Amino acid sequence: MVKFPLSRVLVLASFTSNSIAGTVSLPSYPLAVKSPYLSTWVPGNQTADAATAQPEFWAGQKLTWPILARVGGTTYSLFSLPGGISGVSAAKTTGVEYTSTHTVISLIAGPVTVTLDFFSPVLPGPLDYAKQSLPYSYLTVSAIADEFTSIQILSGIDHTWTAQGGASALNYTESGSAGFFWFYNPDQYYYSEDNDMATYGSILYGASTGNGLTYACDTEDNIYSAFTSDGKLANIATCQGTDLAALSQDLGTVILGEVTFAVGFQRDLAINYLNEAQTGYHRSKWWLIPDAIEYFLGDYASALAESVLFDTAVRVRSEAVSLEWGSQYADIVEASVRQTYGAFEITVPNDDVGAEPQVFLKEISSDGNVQTIDVIFQSWSIFASLNPEWLKLLLKPVLSYLETGAWPHAWVIHDIGTHYPNATGHANGVAEEMPLFETSTVFILLYAYQHYTNDASFAAEYTTLLTRYANYLAENSLYPASQLISVDAIAAQPNQTGLAIQSAIGLKAASIVLDNSSYSDIAASIAKTVYEDALGLDGATLAESTHFTYYYGQDDTWNVLFPAYSDVLLGLETFNPSAWDLQSSWYQQQMQEGGLPFAGPVTDTSYTGSGITWGLADWNLLIAAVVSEEVQAQIINTTHTFLTNRLNTIPFGTKYYVEGDEIGVWGYWGFAY
Repeated sequence: MVKFPLSRVLVLASFTSNSIAGTVSLPSYPLAVKSPYLSTWVPGNQTADAATAQPEFWAGQKLTWPILARVGGTTYSLFSLPGGISGVSAAKTTGVEYTSTHTVISLIAGPVTVTLDFFSPVLPGPLDYAKQSLPYSYLTVSAIADEFTSIQILSGIDHTWTAQGGASALNYTESGSAGFFWFYNPDQYYYSEDNDMATYGSILYGASTGNGLTYACDTEDNIYSAFTSDGKLANIATCQGTDLAALSQDLGTVILGEVTFAVGFQRDLAINYLNEAQTGYHRSKWWLIPDAIEYFLGDYASALAESVLFDTAVRVRSEAVSLEWGSQYADIVEASVRQTYGAFEITVPNDDVGAEPQVFLKEISSDGNVQTIDVIFQSWSIFASLNPEWLKLLLKPVLSYLETGAWPHAWVIHDIGTHYPNATGHANGVAEEMPLFETSTVFILLYAYQHYTNDASFAAEYTTLLTRYANYLAENSLYPASQLISVDAIAAQPNQTGLAIQSAIGLKAASIVLDNSSYSDIAASIAKTVYEDALGLDGATLAESTHFTYYYGQDDTWNVLFPAYSDVLLGLETFNPSAWDLQSSWYQQQMQEGGLPFAGPVTDTSYTGSGITWGLADWNLLIAAVVSEEVQAQIINTTHTFLTNRLNTIPFGTKYYVEGDEIGVWGYWGFAY
């Protein structure tokens, strides 16, 4: 008999409380999301019938992940059997809930209530880096019956998770208390992708060994036939790479029972950093794959208990922001946590696993750049809340590369690799150029780390390098040359007010990081010219103005000034708070039915960046922190509507239409990673 551990009872109880679990409909639900390559989702429009739902990689490739239950001799499909199986009934889906780390699907299979708990741990704390870096995720299938009932559970995966077209060898292995299938291609080509899926590394699918666990890799027909007939598998350990690798657990004749599976995608050579291999930080503790998956499975009860505390804290803290819209904001935050951390990998040098870790980022859904500075900037608020040391771990690979002198320009690089996982730099000087934005952003991020940790030593390691960059800002910020801001969907143009604002805030941060007041003086001068002297306003004077312009002298233009968030949150006060009050009033007037556009005028296409009908959820959420309560409510509510409107089927997107015939529809450009 398999019983529920106490921690499992606690987490099941937590899902009954609306203060813990979100019950709104998501466009796509995270299932196993632990890295850019272990990123499995199910579109929200398929969850009403989980038995036929089709899980996907984040980019849309279909993945095989069947789950079945045999109850009193009758077999039910629970998940991922879109074509069905002859003689197998589909369980009835009764609900879907999610927290920051769990997605739970509830079903009825005959006389038994079944829950599928897809659990990807998020452990951002400094003592948990090794555990956070484990590229594994849990699936727990739990069954509750009114009376003692014979129950067996089957689940498996196949080669669709590998992007190697069946080229991987496939075998079953036992190590200690873990039994698992292992997909591995000895002829793999390292650091390669196919449509964003890694084409190298090991896919693992396992469970704890013990009474009642059987296994087989075979054709789907043979696997399903054996399970439906006998409730167990034939213990076939080796087969073709295209076969289904399945595990079956006999829970016994029980009222309560469960089985936990682990799925993982481990790449021992994880990142090519300047032509030296980086490996997952977890290998400093669990060097071999069998050790890693055995630990992961054995740590389930502890990880589950930690997740209850973490999820509760995220929900409660988010709801506490507002009595009016705190619940909606909490839904947004919970939907974002796994998606955010799923873009990062914690690594160490493969030949020195005792070294200090670094964190690498993939710019998911756009061009796959490595360590994109403005993407780090988009996500830094979650690190400020959960563990600001991540800012240091993300910046270290960038600053270490820049210090080599291989980057030939006077400004900070946009990224350190054209496509993940190759962080090989741009020694030829060819990369997307955002000179002022990326340079100012590095100083804001460095100061954010210093502000929250009181650690000035990290920036001090790069004083000479950073001084050069601060001087670049000082010389080029007031009248920006033609260049991109972070929103590179809008063409480069000179004299962008937002770039001058971002640069001034960056200079103020640089003055503290480098302990040089001259940069603060220059920042104050820029702020005075742009705001108080109205260079960046729509009127001849501050008193005559209603808003900041997108471009100097083009009075009808405007855009969302997300740099304000850093200035306010970090207490830099580069600009008088009245500047942000002015802009807040303007936002309220520009609000559309679906939300706040990124720039305008929406109805006039004569200006670059105008005539657009889309907003950006990420930047809108940042400026919500520095606007009036009324505008805050509008931003949160419209973003929540976009998240939950059932018009989209991708992971939480950033760009979406706020007016016109496609209000609330995701507009291709980027997911919120």
